[in-house]
Amino acid sequence: MGGRLKGKVAIVTGAGCLPSPADREPIGNGKAAAILYAVEGARVVGMDIQKEAAEETKRSIEAEGGVCSVFEGDVSKAEDCHAMAEHCLKVYGQIDILHNNVGIIPPNPGGILELDEENWDLVMNVNLRSIFHTCRAVLPQMLKQGGGCILNISSLASVRHESPKLFIYTVSKAAVNSLTRSLAPWRSNLQTRAFE
Repeated sequence: MGGRLKGKVAIVTGAGCLPSPADREPIGNGKAAAILYAVEGARVVGMDIQKEAAEETKRSIEAEGGVCSVFEGDVSKAEDCHAMAEHCLKVYGQIDILHNNVGIIPPNPGGILELDEENWDLVMNVNLRSIFHTCRAVLPQMLKQGGGCILNISSLASVRHESPKLFIYTVSKAAVNSLTRSLAPWRSNLQTRAFE
């Protein structure tokens, strides 16, 4: 185990992962991030809409000697995000890092003429609104503590615009970049960055 994050607490949304082929262990961005935070000494809250997926991440972290708590919730719902922050404070007493990893592509991707409002709302709620909710849930505690770090995972699609079929995904991730930059007034106390 490393020690760069010893004494810190990290919340990772989307900390579980989707099922993988039978010949290898499932791993995704959220699970990998949660494990690395723990390897570096942070205590982790792994939030996922699928509790069993987050529990699997917890088992991987604990097998390496790390500390992880699981929170089941939907990041597109404000009440779940506030409950996530409350859970973190109850279990660990602080919130130092928020790692927003959740993101989806619609089940029926298409361009502006093919995309329906239902898929627009679904993707914007999960990819963008979730970050609005999680940031609002943790910022009061980070400001009270005098600092913290928020990482919002974006995509190269947000700046490359190469696939018309990924229209809504591209728009949502570009909005993630803008939301992250718009947090700049908090910069004196917090670190914010969109990873592209």
